[in-house]
Amino acid sequence: MEFVKVARTSDLHDHRGKLVRVNEEEIALWRVNGKIYAINNICPHQHFSMLHQGTLDGMYVTCPMHGWSFSLEDGRAKSGNGRGRTYRVKVEGEDVMIEKPTSMW
Repeated sequence: MEFVKVARTSDLHDHRGKLVRVNEEEIALWRVNGKIYAINNICPHQHFSMLHQGTLDGMYVTCPMHGWSFSLEDGRAKSGNGRGRTYRVKVEGEDVMIEKPTSMW
């Protein structure tokens, strides 16, 4: 599995999203209680690219457009069908790295 650097730990703040791009993919990074999560920034509900601007409720990020919530851990919708793509994250020193997105989803 290939990982790519997307940010530094100092770029992230607890409970606030950060938008990063890897090739054509927009990814929302979130730090919750010191752990970093990565989820595709596009809300699966209506395909708006805004999850990095959402709000957190526990481990769920809520899209600011229509209020749908998705788990940062596995991407599953809190209610209803739908799932956002999540990415494995690793931290090496100050570098935040995610698994390299593939075009298959």
